[in-house]
Amino acid sequence: MMDPKNRNSTRTLSSQKSGYSVFQSKLQPKIQLQEQVEESLLKQIEVTKEKAKLLYDEIISVKKRTQDTNLQRASVNVATIPRNSCKLRLYNTLCGHQNKVAKLSWNSDSTKILSASQDGYMILWDTITGYKKQAIQLDNPWVLTSSISPNEKLVASAGLDNNCTIYKIKSDTSNNPVSVQQQFRSNAFPMQTGFFQSVQSIFKGHTAYISECEFIGNNSIVTGSGDMTCMLWDITKGSKSRDFIDHVGDVLCLTVFPANILSDNLFISGSSDGYAKVWDLRSPTPTQSFSISYSDVNCVRVFPDGNAFAVGSDDGQIRLIDLRSDCELAHYSLNSEIRNMQALHEKGMGQISPTMPLDRKTYTFGNSYSMLTPSSAPVNASLASSDGLSISSRNSTLESSGVLSLDFGKSGRLLYSCYSDHGCVVWDTLKNEIIGTLGSEHLNKINRVAVSPDGVALVTGSWDSTIKVWSV
Repeated sequence: MMDPKNRNSTRTLSSQKSGYSVFQSKLQPKIQLQEQVEESLLKQIEVTKEKAKLLYDEIISVKKRTQDTNLQRASVNVATIPRNSCKLRLYNTLCGHQNKVAKLSWNSDSTKILSASQDGYMILWDTITGYKKQAIQLDNPWVLTSSISPNEKLVASAGLDNNCTIYKIKSDTSNNPVSVQQQFRSNAFPMQTGFFQSVQSIFKGHTAYISECEFIGNNSIVTGSGDMTCMLWDITKGSKSRDFIDHVGDVLCLTVFPANILSDNLFISGSSDGYAKVWDLRSPTPTQSFSISYSDVNCVRVFPDGNAFAVGSDDGQIRLIDLRSDCELAHYSLNSEIRNMQALHEKGMGQISPTMPLDRKTYTFGNSYSMLTPSSAPVNASLASSDGLSISSRNSTLESSGVLSLDFGKSGRLLYSCYSDHGCVVWDTLKNEIIGTLGSEHLNKINRVAVSPDGVALVTGSWDSTIKVWSV
């Protein structure tokens, strides 16, 4: 005879199975309906993607119809600047940093340079005498960028600590003195004032490293970060004014428009998503967006008249983009130039008739060709810093042949660009030709170039920890 307890358990289990079957039978139509909805949504997404692709292709087609020429064709009657004619004179070498130079910025009247280095210091230099006017000890030695305000009362630094720090600049050293380290006492150029540290604001809001910062006027600063955003900060209030969110990759660079263009309301950002975007400070969304490359956009610079900008990317290409026509005006490829120059150099061909078609024109060679080949000069072992051979390493698996930095000359006719393995190259923007090189005096990679606002000088910064001032 069955135990009553077992009989009750069997009945309970049977009722549970029956209830589960009923529940499953009721749930099945809902599952089928959900699957149908998901399938329908997927089909709609695919159809929408196809429509978007057609619209994008149509936009590209319209742009190509309006882009009836480029700079090289439009300037065919303009006189050519001779090859190897751009010979800048080395005016001064600024020695004082103990590690890689991360950023260089000129002041508004072209008399001073602000430099930031991974030795944990920012130094304000007198470009004429080579003296260090002021130096600021940074809380975070892993600095990636710096900037100086137009009125020269503030400087900013930012880097791997995710913060942007604003420092006051004062002529006296009685405020918050910082002890002078021994490494700076033996420099060839003495300090005129001294070391100090006076923090005005620390802006915290980014969730990743800050790759670039630029003052917009004297009361605002804009930052770009690896968290894929840009932010505008109000220095007087000490708070964030606005987010700029549209990139889908790390923001690697940004630049502001010249002070006399559009009332300081515009800036341009470049990202690892391959896009460059133009932003208006009064709008949270970009006013223009340009697909530049399938690789990282490393540097961007506005043309002197504010109507165009140049971008350099990891694929070694520089593109000049026109803001009014939304199209590319010129394309500068170092690899193509090197191949052409090497082929002509091997054939021993000289200057030929100017009546020859533009795409078959050849040139005489000076030192440009030899300078464009990767340098194999030995690195000075004495440059090794306390953290190892960080500034003495010439080659790195993390480095590519991409464009590291660029800047325009005063008129915009010349474009100076830095490459990982080829130093600083001077381009003729109209003719799409290399007319010179500079920087062979550096003992390591040149990673920064900046032209003075008055156009009479430029500076280059290097992994060898030195800064060189060149007279144009």
